[in-house]
Amino acid sequence: GAVVRPAVHYKECKMKTEPKDALAPKKPQGFLATISMPPGIASVLPAASRTSSMEKTGDIHHVEQRRVKCPPEVPSLFESNYVRTARYTKFNFLPKNLLLQFHRFVNCFFLVVSILASVSSISPVGALTFWLPIGLLLSGTMVKDAYEDYQRHKADVEENSRTTEVFNPTLGDFMQVTWREVAVGSIVRVNTTHPDTTPLIPADLTLLASSAKAGTCFLETANLDGETNLKMRESPSETHQRLTTFQEGASHGELNKANVRKLALKVVCNPPDAFLYDFHARMEHDAIDIQLGGGHLLQRSTKLRNTKWIIGVAVYTGCETKIQMNMTEPPNKITNVERRLNFWMLYLFWGLFGMALIGAIGSVVTVIAPETGSGAWYLVPEQPTATFNPDRPVVVGLLGFFSFLILLSLFIPISLYVTLEFVKAFLATTIWGDREMWAAEEDMRTLPRTMGLCEELGQINYIFSDKTGTLTQNLMEFRKCSIAGVSYGRGYCEVERAIARLKGQKLPPNPQPHAGMDSAFNFVDERLANGAWRRSADKENIRMFLTHLALNHTVQVGYGPSDVEGDGVLPQYQAESQDEWAFVHGARNLGVFFNRRDEAHRIMLRVAGEGDRVGKGIDEIWQVLNVNIFDNTRKRTSVVVSNGEGALMLLVKGADSSMLPFVVKDASYEATEKDINEFSDQGLRTLVFAGRMLEQKEYDEWNKRFQDASLQASGREEAMRLLASQLEEAHTELGRETALVDGSVPTQRILRLHGVTALEDKLQERVGECIAQLAKAMIKIWVLTGDKLETAINIGYATALLGAEMEPLLRISQDELMEPMDDSWKASASALELKLEEAIRKASDPPDTVALDTLIREAAGLPGAPENLLSMHQLIGANEIRIVENRLKEALLTERVKRRVVVCQQEVAKNRPGGYALVIDGPCLRAAMQPEVKMDFLRMGIKCKSVVCCRVTPSQKAQVTLLVKDNVKGQITLAIGDGANDVSMIQAAHIGVGIRGKEGQQAVLASDYALPRFSYLERLLLVHGRWCYNRIGTFVCYFFYKTICFALTAYWFSTANAYSGTQLFYDGTQALYNVFWTSFPVIFFGILDRDLEDKIVRAHPELYSTGQFRVRFTGLRFAMFIIGAVLHSILFFFGVSLIMDHNTISGSGHSAGMWSAGETMMTVCVVVVNIVISLHTRSWSIFHVLVYGLSVLFWFAYEMIFHSFNPGFLPWGFDVDDDMYGVFPTLAGTAAYWLIIIVIVAIATLPILAYKYFREHYYPAVDDYWRRVVQNPSRFGLDPTQSLLQVEVNSDTAAYSPSVQEVSVNHAPPSLSVSVEPRAGETRVEPFIHPTP
Repeated sequence: GAVVRPAVHYKECKMKTEPKDALAPKKPQGFLATISMPPGIASVLPAASRTSSMEKTGDIHHVEQRRVKCPPEVPSLFESNYVRTARYTKFNFLPKNLLLQFHRFVNCFFLVVSILASVSSISPVGALTFWLPIGLLLSGTMVKDAYEDYQRHKADVEENSRTTEVFNPTLGDFMQVTWREVAVGSIVRVNTTHPDTTPLIPADLTLLASSAKAGTCFLETANLDGETNLKMRESPSETHQRLTTFQEGASHGELNKANVRKLALKVVCNPPDAFLYDFHARMEHDAIDIQLGGGHLLQRSTKLRNTKWIIGVAVYTGCETKIQMNMTEPPNKITNVERRLNFWMLYLFWGLFGMALIGAIGSVVTVIAPETGSGAWYLVPEQPTATFNPDRPVVVGLLGFFSFLILLSLFIPISLYVTLEFVKAFLATTIWGDREMWAAEEDMRTLPRTMGLCEELGQINYIFSDKTGTLTQNLMEFRKCSIAGVSYGRGYCEVERAIARLKGQKLPPNPQPHAGMDSAFNFVDERLANGAWRRSADKENIRMFLTHLALNHTVQVGYGPSDVEGDGVLPQYQAESQDEWAFVHGARNLGVFFNRRDEAHRIMLRVAGEGDRVGKGIDEIWQVLNVNIFDNTRKRTSVVVSNGEGALMLLVKGADSSMLPFVVKDASYEATEKDINEFSDQGLRTLVFAGRMLEQKEYDEWNKRFQDASLQASGREEAMRLLASQLEEAHTELGRETALVDGSVPTQRILRLHGVTALEDKLQERVGECIAQLAKAMIKIWVLTGDKLETAINIGYATALLGAEMEPLLRISQDELMEPMDDSWKASASALELKLEEAIRKASDPPDTVALDTLIREAAGLPGAPENLLSMHQLIGANEIRIVENRLKEALLTERVKRRVVVCQQEVAKNRPGGYALVIDGPCLRAAMQPEVKMDFLRMGIKCKSVVCCRVTPSQKAQVTLLVKDNVKGQITLAIGDGANDVSMIQAAHIGVGIRGKEGQQAVLASDYALPRFSYLERLLLVHGRWCYNRIGTFVCYFFYKTICFALTAYWFSTANAYSGTQLFYDGTQALYNVFWTSFPVIFFGILDRDLEDKIVRAHPELYSTGQFRVRFTGLRFAMFIIGAVLHSILFFFGVSLIMDHNTISGSGHSAGMWSAGETMMTVCVVVVNIVISLHTRSWSIFHVLVYGLSVLFWFAYEMIFHSFNPGFLPWGFDVDDDMYGVFPTLAGTAAYWLIIIVIVAIATLPILAYKYFREHYYPAVDDYWRRVVQNPSRFGLDPTQSLLQVEVNSDTAAYSPSVQEVSVNHAPPSLSVSVEPRAGETRVEPFIHPTP
């Protein structure tokens, strides 16, 4: 027949009518509910839910405290340091494993059936028929669980047997012990130079002293959070000075063991919790209280680095340590196939009980009817039995119900679940072993962390992705900067080249790096390189900028194993972020070299002169006095430093939105703002650097409060954050939040601008091609990033997420909504919006409080007014005008976002060839997630091809993911990220994917799949996901088909024999049906079947629509398999019975008996179901032929051998009374037997073959069409490995920046047209696949 390439059309998405609140606040559940919380969720939940071990009295929460004594108490009142991840012991394995297995309803059902089958008076089938498969199922699962637990036991033994040193007060010295012997209160020494002990920390320790003069040490936390950057910890000066002695000229101190022996202290700390870096405690030592925080805690399994030795007191051990509290099982996720299967299983159970009830009623009618029961004296046994007693019909009916329930129990295939788990485990292994998803440079493979979700990968509709470290490499490169309003840096970045290509332009190659620079430094500008800036009129500004880069950070530096600086030895920077690494690396190459940081927090800089080589120059020493770390409220970091002359200076760096409001508007301010916007347009990450000189008095007062806050037992982080804001913003309101979130805080522009950096975070390899391919597969991609709006847009163009055909973009940003270009917005504005706009003007300087109060009261009475609007007049009376103004602006923004969403919703309702793309920033997204707006926002978003959300928080990422997941019917979501801030988003989606990147392992540990590269997502979804879904969908449908065929054949026989429940098949044969005769073909199908090879699938992403439309596992397809099983069972029983009733089976003229008919029906059933699976097999190999063929041959071999045994040959008397001897040899010797098989098999399979041929040739689906093309490419004039939708890749840079190009294709006869793309702007739930007329 004529083959026409089918078109794929789409319908509108269906949304659930009842929206769910994304991340609705939950009531705190106390300590036991929070200890296993993943770290990323902590930032999402309310602060109250973090309280550990709370006892509530009225409205006050009392935190139960832990008191640790040193030396430790004997016996210990706390957990031992023994760690056990194994689930079982040799004593509880059997009962505990069985209990867990019987949590599954199907196992319980078959256990009950097996018990009933053991009652011979009601069971038509031998008990072995049921006990054998359930025994094999349970024992197989036990073997698997035992092996997995054995591996855990081995890991536990290795962990607990490591050695460390613990102080023995009796001996007055340290002694080597295993980790399991460390107790709470023990004094532990960790040594990096001792050959017999490990440098790993054995328990959570409070640091007492170290070999460094300043009492500091450095930890590598890769085992804890995956980060290889060193973290600094410091000991209290009181204990460090007492326990350490230093010889003059020595680089390391020596431990004073005599003082250690005299040491007596008590640590009062918070109970164990899962928050890795939170620690609030106080140490009672020598009648003084020493406050402790996270900087004093050494977590278990972290590694001591760059420090000779440390000692500490153990405060948490064993399962109460931070790392163990975070070792939780991933959330249990159920696939879409399993959800549907569980639902359809209910119908099968109802069908099972209904048919059993029919059988019971039939048995009652049989025993009471005159023609078959009480009146037919010749049928009534001499001794009436419970199952045939005309005088007790109710008992007969009840026992008949159980008999038929046992007979029909094969309706529910017990072996389905264990076979499905085996197949999924093997499929996960193939994903792990795929060398095309293996990063050879880092030796990282794709890691399936959840075995049971493989088919879900083939049904993805939405992808929610982070940007930094996910789409990009998180390798920052110093590309450009702006100093004193002058932009520096030549060359073009990837985003600029991508935008140029969209305009049809080609940019010249980047200039070569300057000679003498480090090999990895590609910044080019003759005005700064090689000390040329010293001749500039702005040389003082440039020097201040470079000095700021070299001072305001927490980077550690080393020089290889010997840690000795020398010619040719490059510094090895250990930075907590790639940004800081780029800053110190850039400053070094431009003339200010961060050379060393000592234990006393002194930084040695080397300032190069003109013409000096990199790393040479004059040494300077700066003292770091205070460090204010980054937080998400301030979005800044700052340090207080002093130079050799004693001058005090505050250095601040942060995002432009958090810095520019406090920067003096000097002559370079406007030019710098312009440079920031240009850098953002080029896709570069910008940070603003500024500072000011401090007066000694001001600093002394602030530093006293800083030191007091650092010693607080509770509220330490918040107090230090507020103090940092006070110093950076120069306000005198103590205890007030930053002006960024509290508009009532008085501020002034006091910081002097030092400059702006522009870093390029290069895209990962092939990320653009991957996004383009996923977009062609009709997967919608939402990028959720913290970047600025313009940066996010340009990154979208560079990665093919956005295209020229989508312009103009739908933009919803705070700046555009709050500062409109003209007054045209008033024509469509609501009365509430106009009132709010007027009220904001009245609240501005100078405020008109009377008019403002009147406007607020009027606005509060209008429809849609926020609930807190009316209460604002109280704040007016309290003279909190700034707070009122901020709240009015929030209300106005919400109102304008609501109006803008309505406008955009009307726009996307129109059909535009290129589709639509939405860009929204964080403040507007917060407004769009309000209950009255979010459903309209969702309706608009799902009609867009791409959505970019910028300036979003981790909680907003999870909210957006849950908004789509919970409210769009039938859509499968996937979230991908690489950092701790992506954990909540990853766990919210149906499928979570973690990138094994440079931001630690939190995202990987929370994910279902871990990828080394974002680009591997294409192959994971389009190839493995599609294969897995196609296999699993057919696998499950076929499994029910083959079991129902078998069960109903026996059921028809029983009903035809007076509803007696008589057994048709021999017990052993029936028990092995799903175990041997039909299991191996379907397993091989589930593992190996491929309808198309991977290169074809990747060339035609539209093939992915099979899973998105749920084609392989719809209710209709499942019902067709069930109907087919019913029809085939009728054919097997009645067809075989009809033929055998009219024929003899031996030369003696005898007709077939019950066992002969049963074996013939069984043979037909085995042959047909194996042929049916072969008809659904798309790819064939020698293994398929062997397995499919040998399964049938094995059946015949079994029949010949087993039926040749004399009765009583088998042990335990299984075959004494079975009458099976010689049945098959007799049947095999007759032509009628083989003729019956041929006729029945032909009648059963030929209609299936005809249907499949007719559908695939005359009404093909997309995959049918391409299979035909692959079989005969010359007929169609197509190369099936070439995509019809081209991805253009320009390789004039090191990275890929593809642009999607639609191609008009005509591969059909001249009178036919071929649809390549779906209709623009439409989304889909149900497929309509048919030839284009």
